[in-house]
Amino acid sequence: MAESSRERLIQTADRLFYEHGFHAIGLDRVIGEVGVTKTTFYNHFESKDDLILAVLDARDRREISEWMGIMRTRAGAEPRQRMLVLFDILHEWYTKEEFRGCMFINATAQFPAPHDPIHLAAGKHGERLYQEVRDMAAQAGAAEPDVLAAQLMLVVAGVLVSQHSAKSPEIAAAARAMAELLIDRHVPNTGARTGG
Repeated sequence: MAESSRERLIQTADRLFYEHGFHAIGLDRVIGEVGVTKTTFYNHFESKDDLILAVLDARDRREISEWMGIMRTRAGAEPRQRMLVLFDILHEWYTKEEFRGCMFINATAQFPAPHDPIHLAAGKHGERLYQEVRDMAAQAGAAEPDVLAAQLMLVVAGVLVSQHSAKSPEIAAAARAMAELLIDRHVPNTGARTGG
């Protein structure tokens, strides 16, 4: 089935915004690459900001779904191992040539006003990932799943920023080792619980 012009606008904008930044890419560039008219664009989006919000929403849903699927495939039903697989996924992402940092962190930096809808939408990605990690921590038997999830998310954020400025395999390896120490500290070795 052919992609709609709306989907093509979102996909093209996602690529361009990620490669060059949100402010460096104007609507004319996106519309030109997709090959639609401005009228078509405005049939789908009210403004460039509206397009950015759609891009962030689509990427958030795609990344969370893909990452959770990979974690289930590689670690099965073992939540403790799934938490570690998250850091393997991140390491694989960091080492790709096209890595330009986290689009959501980039968005909060480029739209720094805390009440800006784009800033708020970018923050929701971290909240969703936190909730997924918190659920895994609870399923693994962590006494304080909120604390473990918060600590692991700090490691995720730290390695993202560090890797963005200084690409190095040692950074990702250190992040995974730190995550393993935190998980070992919070999760008993007696096996995972099945509930959350």
